[in-house]
Amino acid sequence: MAGGTWKAQDKRRPGAYINVVGNGQREAASSLGRVLLIRDKGLGWGKNGVIEVEANSDFTKKLGTTLDDPSLTALKETLKGASKVLVLNPNEGTAATLTKEGLPWTVTANYPGEKGNQITVSVEVSPADQNAATVSTIFGTKLVDEQSIKFNELDKFKGNDYITAKVVEEGSSKPVAFTNVSGALTGGTTTESNKVESLLNDALENEEYAVVTTAGFEPSSNMNKLVVEAVKRLRENEGRKVRGVIPTDADTTYNYEGISTVVNGYTLSDGTNVDVKDATGYFAGISASADVATSLTYFEVEDAVSAYPKLDNEKTIKALDAGQIVFTTRPGQRVVIEQDINSLHKFTAEKPQSFSKNRVMRTLDEIATDTENTFERTYLGKAGNNAAGRDLFKADRIAYLMGLQNRNIIQSFKNTDVTIEAGNDTDSIVVNLAVTPVDAMEKLYMTMVVR
Repeated sequence: MAGGTWKAQDKRRPGAYINVVGNGQREAASSLGRVLLIRDKGLGWGKNGVIEVEANSDFTKKLGTTLDDPSLTALKETLKGASKVLVLNPNEGTAATLTKEGLPWTVTANYPGEKGNQITVSVEVSPADQNAATVSTIFGTKLVDEQSIKFNELDKFKGNDYITAKVVEEGSSKPVAFTNVSGALTGGTTTESNKVESLLNDALENEEYAVVTTAGFEPSSNMNKLVVEAVKRLRENEGRKVRGVIPTDADTTYNYEGISTVVNGYTLSDGTNVDVKDATGYFAGISASADVATSLTYFEVEDAVSAYPKLDNEKTIKALDAGQIVFTTRPGQRVVIEQDINSLHKFTAEKPQSFSKNRVMRTLDEIATDTENTFERTYLGKAGNNAAGRDLFKADRIAYLMGLQNRNIIQSFKNTDVTIEAGNDTDSIVVNLAVTPVDAMEKLYMTMVVR
């Protein structure tokens, strides 16, 4: 698939090339719900690569620990708003194994990593039938699997979500009957992956997600810059309107409408402080789930009672002017997102101030994405590039945009706001489209006259 932006009508590959620009007036100062969460260190368990989880997933099975593990705080906060999180888990190493006298199987952990050493397998012979036994698998202190096996059907025990079992070959080490036996897997090791960037690029290119985030990384991490550049490439060169959410500090700013930066965190009702790196996950999750008609300005943070740290009025204004997401304490021990903005803070005619609003950008991204998908699935290679074919595509876009207007997503739209003409090449068309996205109310100026 080809797509992205265009400066001249010189593209070689078939595809939709769409520019989103301002109207020349410089202004003053479904992948919905899916987040790609980047990690640069494996968890010592789980598939090497992307692991998809949701709020009710079995995290021990997939990630080797519970969601309350401090190492998963960023994921926990992300799942408060996201419907699904794609966790990049660069897990490399050696899988733990178990071979023991009296055990009819050789057992291997399903994944490499040191947490495989936490697995214990036990065989308990049935008192009523010496030919039958219960095979139990314990991960840490949790019983995760239990199966009843006949000795003459040893091959029916293949393992489970944690282990793979293979019947011991005939020989002196193979038992002739079940005995009570138990053993822990050993030899599992975790090694630092040297393929993180490769895994990241593969996930960015091939997974379906609305937002990619470096939640969990320190603001100073170089991973933030890598993700910023990747998002720019995907949006501008490949036509994928994904967005990034990264942690930052007060002195580090970006200037791109596809990137939101978070500058502080919050304190939960139980006294837990969620710092900026993990609070970034919360904004990433709710941002991924917000549709084109939603603004997250003054969105209330679940279970939070205070911003952490609190920014005074001067620092809050400075952060907003720098295009940063700020968590603010409001009366009644509430914490809200001060304003749903992205990191764009230097405005031009092509990128006016309205582009700094995430609701506006979600609308423009939606229009660009739907137009590209519609063109590729219905018109590319199928419709003739003549007046009739172009009129058909124009009518399609008018119907779509009128639908957005009926949903109060855009306003003041007229049929004449869309023009479609033949391009320089016989197989190209040029679409010019004017839209006015609806923004959310954010400021109230009132004068009260007393009589």
